[in-house]
Amino acid sequence: MKRFLWLGFVLFLYVICSGCGDTFRPIIIPNPPTFPDPRAAHTVVSINDNGTVVPGSAMVIDVSGDTDMSVASVGLAPVHAVQQTANQVLVVNHSVTGAVADSITKLSFNGTTISGATTVSLPPNSAPSFVATTESSQAYVLLPGYVPPSVGVVNTSTNNLVHTIPVGNTPVAMAETPNSQKLYVANRDDNTVSGFNTIDRSQRPLDLNGFSFSAPLWVIARSDSQRVYVLNGNSGNAFLSAIDTTATVGDKVVDIIDSGVIPPLAAYMLYDGHLNRLYIPGGNQLTMLDVSQSTPQVLTGGPITIPTVAPSSRGAADPCSSTATATLNTVAVAALPDGSRAYVGSYYEDLSDNICPQVTVIDVASNTIKSYFAVPGVPAYDALCSPTIPLPRVRFRLTMAAGGDSTRAYLASCDGGRVNIIDTSSDTYVLNLPAPIGSRPPIPPAPQNPPQNPVFLIAGP
Repeated sequence: MKRFLWLGFVLFLYVICSGCGDTFRPIIIPNPPTFPDPRAAHTVVSINDNGTVVPGSAMVIDVSGDTDMSVASVGLAPVHAVQQTANQVLVVNHSVTGAVADSITKLSFNGTTISGATTVSLPPNSAPSFVATTESSQAYVLLPGYVPPSVGVVNTSTNNLVHTIPVGNTPVAMAETPNSQKLYVANRDDNTVSGFNTIDRSQRPLDLNGFSFSAPLWVIARSDSQRVYVLNGNSGNAFLSAIDTTATVGDKVVDIIDSGVIPPLAAYMLYDGHLNRLYIPGGNQLTMLDVSQSTPQVLTGGPITIPTVAPSSRGAADPCSSTATATLNTVAVAALPDGSRAYVGSYYEDLSDNICPQVTVIDVASNTIKSYFAVPGVPAYDALCSPTIPLPRVRFRLTMAAGGDSTRAYLASCDGGRVNIIDTSSDTYVLNLPAPIGSRPPIPPAPQNPPQNPVFLIAGP
């Protein structure tokens, strides 16, 4: 018996040794999984207005090549957009004439190319102004023109409006918590915030805790879904409210950051989920808040004053190079995903009716201004791009976004009809891409044609 065991052992060694030569003998043929197209993380999407009677467009910019990769038509007068999934973006279209039904355009992507556009019809004259979602097949759209003003619940799998939820007067912004359980709506003209459970669409009672809202303009949910921040702005006295969302039944306002810290003309804020902070631009200032703790902490002790670029530093062909500066309006922010810098967009309108943009670079390690530089100025196009136009048409003359690989930042100019590209390796303006060629008919006021007018900018997909 031992002899047979010994013989078997020798044969086993021979088999092993025979495979130890230079010849490769695979036992398992590898079958690696197919990963998502990495280009999908390197795009920004510009949403462009094309007038009151011609559909607008979406333009996809490839970050790695600084090129216009794809263009698709959306609905009439697009005003806002959100990325819903890795290959889907929703654009909300605000019909201004009532002759065309209001709608959402669902854009499908294949890498950097828009592969399809589907229209989701909304009630006529409902004036949709904002879209939000953290869910894969359901989205929420503000309908301030609906009677009564409401949030529309849209099934993006079946492409139809399935429910409406009444809210306050003139809803202007909303946010869904990242856990997809709660939704909050800022109602500007009745100084309220509406809260809902998204599962059964029931209301969430809100304990103001002795505080009050005042013309709420923007809403952002923290990444852990335990706090929602509301930017209030009334007669130039802006302040921030913080809502604790952790209660089982209702919510409670727990903090107020007063107007001495928040820029007085603030109307927008950006949440940086990588650093857990808020950027709030307004006037010639920027406030940065660390919101990782229960009580927001004001960084740098208060707002940072944004310096104005001197006209003499602009190129000779820049229409702003030979005019005097005016009051600066700081309206847009983009934060790099690598957590190193934030880019702040500002502009002033000179006495020759030119819009004079600039970008200020914030070093987020020291929370100080690293540099600032001009972006070429353009003639003002107040007929469409002035923020004094009643909402929800053009909320901001400038919007910003950052590329997924942190190599580029973008500043979209409504007046200029283009997207300006910033190289983050040198923090300089490098070039611009015009929005798609417009087909706007010659109706008063005189159109800017070409190109179309970028009114919103988002990163991805």
